[in-house]
Amino acid sequence: MLFACMLSICAMYAQDTEYYTVTGGKGTPLQVANSDRIQVYLVYGLENLQISYTSPSTPHQWYRYKIKADENEVEKVSSVQTGTTSVVTDAEEGYGYFVLEEKENWFMNRFVWIMDYSNYEPDLRSFRVAPDFEECEGIRFEGDADIRDLVYYTPTGSPKQINREFELSYSTLEWNDALKSFSPLEVSKTFNTNPFATTFRPSGVSERNFPLILTDTEILLSGDLFARHFGVEKSVSIPYYEAQAIEVHTDTAAVYIGPGGNVQAEIEGELLAPTEVTFRADANIPVASVFIWKILRLNESDTTELIRFNGEELVYTFDRDGAYEVELEVSSSRSKKCEYRAIFNIVITETLLEIPNAFSPGCTPGINDIFRVRSKSVVNFRGWIFNRWGTELFQWTDPSQGWDGTYRGKYVPAGAYYYLIEYTGTNGRKRVRKGDVNVFRTKDIKMEADPAE
Repeated sequence: MLFACMLSICAMYAQDTEYYTVTGGKGTPLQVANSDRIQVYLVYGLENLQISYTSPSTPHQWYRYKIKADENEVEKVSSVQTGTTSVVTDAEEGYGYFVLEEKENWFMNRFVWIMDYSNYEPDLRSFRVAPDFEECEGIRFEGDADIRDLVYYTPTGSPKQINREFELSYSTLEWNDALKSFSPLEVSKTFNTNPFATTFRPSGVSERNFPLILTDTEILLSGDLFARHFGVEKSVSIPYYEAQAIEVHTDTAAVYIGPGGNVQAEIEGELLAPTEVTFRADANIPVASVFIWKILRLNESDTTELIRFNGEELVYTFDRDGAYEVELEVSSSRSKKCEYRAIFNIVITETLLEIPNAFSPGCTPGINDIFRVRSKSVVNFRGWIFNRWGTELFQWTDPSQGWDGTYRGKYVPAGAYYYLIEYTGTNGRKRVRKGDVNVFRTKDIKMEADPAE
């Protein structure tokens, strides 16, 4: 059969070429698909509508189908032929048209489908936020609208739908990590799903990857974009939407303020005591309006709440060893559902004081030439050095410093000297350490202090 040949054997002649030219209607016809061997055009109205086809073969016959292009369901269509070009001037929408060439063993198996878009314009009458939808991670809309499906049929009888494109516009805020602040952001994104059957959220899916609405704004829905092409686009809006979602960014900074202090540190890992830690939360105020910080000390048998603070920034000094948990809760007075929680774990190390038993001042510069303790989490510190007659040779209050083995500008003789160190640990206990330290000397050092002084 002719049509069986057209639909099977002659598939070898299929190309991506546009075989048909469509003109007429209001504006310029819009091609919205070119696959499955069929070109799909939207036209606005059928006035002066023409479909033309040019071929080196003449004459040729036009046909059309409603659902399937087989010989029992197609019908002939009259055309006006001029040379090798033929034109259909009375085309109707909702049909697939094609040319069957009368040439032995060569058939045209490309099609063109016409849809009169004036019959499918979306009628957007109202637009609002769906009241029963959780708005903390996205937003859903509802409204009164008439949006018909744009459906055509392939030559084999398979229905295909043309996706409409709409545009959603609104204002929001965008976090700038370099500046540590929010800045205004104007959003205008297109999507090809029904606006009243779509959840808009930053989900990672490209067509739905819409930034959260973090500030009060007008929300405008426009479309579809086919209507924009024909100059009949419609828009509906929510003039004033009160934002519900919150977005929070946290930052911390730790500074050791003990002896030798003001050393910047991260809160990861163990910290020395006393360390002052600044906790800060930045959010889309005034939507995010309640900031609650809690500091908990984690004991072996229970948990003790040390402080509860309301505000965006909390500064706290950890001066006792142990494990701590800092909790942040940010919520909105507008919605009980929208909240943010974060937990920071802080570990303050136990007090440590290691004291060397020997050093060699003036012998190997930079290598074991200072009597210096190694400490962790020492709150208060004071140390003394004495000779065997009880004379005080040196005193210091910063554990990061130490004795260079001199007295009154001269190195002391080799021998045993005595230290007395008082310090306070992070648990508040005062401790005393006593002992002796050996001074090793070489004979080439001439400047020596009188040990009897």
